[in-house]
Amino acid sequence: MKLTIMGILSGVAFATLGISGIAEAAIIIPPTGLAPGSQYRLVFTTSGTRDATSTNIDDYNTFVTTQANQSSALTALGTTWTAIVSTFSTNALTNTSTDPSPSGVTGVPIYLVSGLRVADSYDDLWDGSIQNPIYSDETGSSASLGANQAVWTGTNPNGGTGTGLGTVSCGLNLINPCPNVGNAGATNFGWISLTSSNNLLQNFHLYGISSVLTVPTPTATTPEPSSLLGFITLGGLMLGGTIRKARK
Repeated sequence: MKLTIMGILSGVAFATLGISGIAEAAIIIPPTGLAPGSQYRLVFTTSGTRDATSTNIDDYNTFVTTQANQSSALTALGTTWTAIVSTFSTNALTNTSTDPSPSGVTGVPIYLVSGLRVADSYDDLWDGSIQNPIYSDETGSSASLGANQAVWTGTNPNGGTGTGLGTVSCGLNLINPCPNVGNAGATNFGWISLTSSNNLLQNFHLYGISSVLTVPTPTATTPEPSSLLGFITLGGLMLGGTIRKARK
């Protein structure tokens, strides 16, 4: 389902889309319930904030990567992080490699770093709603987000460019709106696509998403040589004792 409706929001009045019952959580990697060999992606809202003045999407990718690397658990994954944002020249689908085409289920499930599932696939991510709000930063906590749930996106609900980041001339109207923002506490289209009168110099959070990750297959444990020798020696002593008893 492709939605083209955008909510209209003045300033950062996100209280009307408030969140409820979202607790802080630890990082859970890989997500619980995935079998070895399963593929998935991780998503988070940056604890830090920045402006939306750049038209170069790489600037936003660099920002979310820096934020992800503040977590040793995420750094250890060795994955690539990209921002779920759109500029005039590059949309979020392309930047994050989450294009749901062709028809049918496409992509892999997407999880918060705290373990909750956000979407079953790329189609699910861009169908106008998500399963759980991306109200979790790179540490798995929501504490850094507080009351400021605003996220720069520049993106429509279907992943295409709305009013892209870096758009200089904008005003609160449907003809020439400012870049889209999202609400990190929302699960409807508001998670990614709300219009507003926000000045590009305002500092908001960004969404970061990993490249595809694979649940590792456990390796068989091989006894160390010293341990193996110990087992052989112990077995020999036990066998020798049994033989001596049999001769008596």
